[in-house]
Amino acid sequence: MPDGRPDPEPSERRPGTRSLGYEFARESEAREHAAELDRRFTKEELLGLRVYRIRWNGNYLVEATFAEGAPELRINDARALLGESGVAVHPDDLSDYKRATEEGGLPGWVRRLFGGR
Repeated sequence: MPDGRPDPEPSERRPGTRSLGYEFARESEAREHAAELDRRFTKEELLGLRVYRIRWNGNYLVEATFAEGAPELRINDARALLGESGVAVHPDDLSDYKRATEEGGLPGWVRRLFGGR
């Protein structure tokens, strides 16, 4: 997968961009689907593409960030492709999943679910 795309962090994202997150059980599946997205979408449509390892469950997250002007039909194409083997991550939970890749801990909503702080 080429590394020449801008890959903004959440705090650097321009208003209007949209991110999709899909979880995969195997790294090979995650990378295969990410590479397919990279082939099918232009750099103007797909602004960022990352594969993360989720430390708390050992799975892999593909995050695709689309430009403000990307047509809904194209974003739906990406959802269909990622959804072939991946499980959609709710947009509200995406930042927790990404934090789990960096911190190695459980996301806040999981800790709260089990009575933690």
